[in-house]
Amino acid sequence: EIPDLAHPLIAESPTPDTELRFEYLFVDKQNADEHIVNPEGELAIASWASIEVDAPYVFRDSKVGAGSEDNFGVAEIALKLAHGLSQSALIGGGLELGLPTGNDTKEIGSNNELVIEPFIDFGVKFKTFEVITFLGFGIPINQQSAEEREAKDLELEYNVAFAYWFVPSTRFILEFDGESVAIGDDNEGVVNLTVGFIGAPSGDVPLEIGGGISFPITADKEFDN
Repeated sequence: EIPDLAHPLIAESPTPDTELRFEYLFVDKQNADEHIVNPEGELAIASWASIEVDAPYVFRDSKVGAGSEDNFGVAEIALKLAHGLSQSALIGGGLELGLPTGNDTKEIGSNNELVIEPFIDFGVKFKTFEVITFLGFGIPINQQSAEEREAKDLELEYNVAFAYWFVPSTRFILEFDGESVAIGDDNEGVVNLTVGFIGAPSGDVPLEIGGGISFPITADKEFDN
């Protein structure tokens, strides 16, 4: 009795799924361009639980003359749980680990910091309209420098996603995602807006294809688009 909620572009679906997902992202930053190839797999181990793993690989082209670098980014493994409130609503949560698979020298992720992130989420559907919300509490550990430790001890990550099925097999996506430091000296807060779509080319094949664009709507930002 757990409703099947659609997958947004940025947020995770709160429904435990078995799926393979492949993401390609082009990120325009002030000091670099990044191309990110991110394979992701999720396995439902029960109707109410799944395990998810993703391992992004980042190609970084500096705009300040430092050349090109590539490395694994922050790999993540997560346990996702869900409980159906009705045929159209669910509440869930779980635990995600951000692993130190990056490289500080290349400015791609981190090779020392481990992030423990418990999270809660909620989803509801109204006929052709769906809403998904997410709130995570990122706790970084094993930071190497005093500056890193003072910058953040608890980071909030949040997302609100809206999906509208304008035809039976295709949905329009509107998402707001952001992060801020709740405990620490870093006072920056970022909110991004994403618009796009996801659709199924054929009803006979279990395949969906989507795309979108994200850009910051706050003065603080991690990328331009």
